[in-house]
Amino acid sequence: MALLNSWALAAGGLALGLPVLIHLLTRPRPQPVELSTIRFVRELVAEKRRVDRLRDMLTLLMRCLAIALIALAIARPIGSSDKQAGPQGKGPGSQPATMRVVIVDVSQSMAAEESGIQALERARSLAARQLVEHGGLVGNLILAAGSAQAALASCESDFSVPLDRLAKATVLPQRLNVQAALQRAAESLGQQGDAPVRRELWVFSDLQRSNWAQADFSALPAETRIEMRSVVQDDARENVAILRCAAQGRIEQRKEGRWEIEVGNYSPTARTIEVEVVIGSVRVRASAPCGAWGRATLIADAVIEQPGWYTGEARLIGTRDALPADDVRPFVTRVHPGLQILLVTRQPPMARPSSSYFLDRALAPAGGVEVIRSEPDRADRRMLASADLIVLDHPGPLNDQQAEWLVGALRRGHGVLYVASESLDATNLKLLASRAGSSLQLPVEYLPAASASSRSNLFLTDVRRRGSPFQLFGDELSPLIDPLRFAGGLASRRSEGAVRDDIMATYNDQSAALVITPCGAGSLAILNAELAASNLPASPLFVPFIGELTSMLVGRDRLPEGVPSGEPLAVYLPGSIVSAAGLEIEGPDGRSTGLDDWGALRDDATGVLWHAAQTGPPGVYRARRDRETHFAFASTIPAEEADLRTLESSVFSDRLASGRALRVVSADESIDDRDRSWVWLAAACLICMVTEWIGLRA
Repeated sequence: MALLNSWALAAGGLALGLPVLIHLLTRPRPQPVELSTIRFVRELVAEKRRVDRLRDMLTLLMRCLAIALIALAIARPIGSSDKQAGPQGKGPGSQPATMRVVIVDVSQSMAAEESGIQALERARSLAARQLVEHGGLVGNLILAAGSAQAALASCESDFSVPLDRLAKATVLPQRLNVQAALQRAAESLGQQGDAPVRRELWVFSDLQRSNWAQADFSALPAETRIEMRSVVQDDARENVAILRCAAQGRIEQRKEGRWEIEVGNYSPTARTIEVEVVIGSVRVRASAPCGAWGRATLIADAVIEQPGWYTGEARLIGTRDALPADDVRPFVTRVHPGLQILLVTRQPPMARPSSSYFLDRALAPAGGVEVIRSEPDRADRRMLASADLIVLDHPGPLNDQQAEWLVGALRRGHGVLYVASESLDATNLKLLASRAGSSLQLPVEYLPAASASSRSNLFLTDVRRRGSPFQLFGDELSPLIDPLRFAGGLASRRSEGAVRDDIMATYNDQSAALVITPCGAGSLAILNAELAASNLPASPLFVPFIGELTSMLVGRDRLPEGVPSGEPLAVYLPGSIVSAAGLEIEGPDGRSTGLDDWGALRDDATGVLWHAAQTGPPGVYRARRDRETHFAFASTIPAEEADLRTLESSVFSDRLASGRALRVVSADESIDDRDRSWVWLAAACLICMVTEWIGLRA
């Protein structure tokens, strides 16, 4: 016999004194009355006193018994469910000792309700039956979500700690890491004693399809008997959730920005889903139809007046479903004051015409874009990190430190446009590739040209018309590129195993004209031409071509769209933050903490890294210095937890069991009379209360 809520017995014991105290305080006291004769009165009083004493004792007994019964009902005594319990140990006819590990799923989907009862509450009572002490049984409890937390270091026969942990367990806003739970169970079941051991694994979960479809039981000992107990009574639980919310592209002040909200309709009927998006003080609404068991993307447009970091929230409107927690999703948006481009070149600004002059004019054809020219020797790490786009044109030879800074900017999400026009550029590009390592895979190797004459009168022969930046021109592309002639630049040859799609255009000599390739979170574009010796700057294609190329390289704001709660965190702060000194982390509750509560900030060669073993609960986390936010991200409920559909039992036995003896039991089959005692105790308590009332009325 075990008690799921043992604290209720102590509370009941204290409450038992209450009826006794009331009885003592409400006893009738004699009142002196003057009568001529008291003979008959004395007989009447004595008779009434006997009746009252009996009534009071019965009332006191019923009250005490009612309190004791309700305390036992709350404590929920549970009997053993081990149908094979019997003599244990080494004696004749004895069975092997049992080693039992119980896994209870506490991931977000276990908060889904059926008839007002959470799935975790069903799992709690079912799991407690397997943690009842009897001879020869040792076991452990594992609460599984993003990580697997064992109640005991090893299997033991005392289940007081596991039962206490089970009673206090709550749903965590995390996905279920199935393999972590099974690996932890394998460690407990792998313990070997002298006597033969019967190994059992009991799993209590909603058997959510998105979590269990890739389960691998091969880590468990081969002789382990596996019992999968479902806690879901209705597999058609309806749920609607916000799966993602993020800004589309770069958001700038006083310009209309766009936010995408992806929603999931996990129900058998189509719906029109409406969402309210709050960004600072701005509120906008969006709606869209969404098919059964489908997804839809809603668009919300808004204008933000002031730059800075904004906390946002997307919320479903008019939706009632099984899992309300995923009806709200936080997000973070950074509003920029305007595009800032750093042009690194040795050419003086007054040199006209020159390649850098043409680029300067094309990069900022209108207001809202600031182009900062800098000589290579003056372009330090802070200047590179603060620019939204870095353009190199005739930079001369780069040293190792400058190459390291450029690679760091690329890895953190900055865009780099390199105009390769002279032989030194081949050496610079090779140095960048060497510093970037595996994060930069150039599709071609650039080489100095054999002679100046070999790089003249070149024209484009192979252009990826359906890819950026050329798709902007549509059917007008051919008349625009046919007259173009190029000169200068570098020869190139294809790299082994490189991604060919990164070559956006080639010349008639098969050298690469335009390459765009990712590097870390950023992108590197290489335009292979001497602009001053080409007619591209005079073409009507030039300015929109450079504008589209700029938009591609600046790209998204490259903020995390939402880090799943409970998952490892590793994200670089913006390049403008060159040191973690003085930074503090603020959690969702607005409390500023040290660097260890919600992770840690550290300096490395790339920049300032925010890392944590587990991301905290849903909400917005900020890195602040002197009360100013320098970086923020949102922790969110993992999107896969919104799909409440369960995995078919045949999949477990046919595909996932890995040769183990595995049985899946539905929720209806899991219910038996071992957990019905609290119902009878509550009924007996009610009978005592009715009996007391009848006695008082009589």
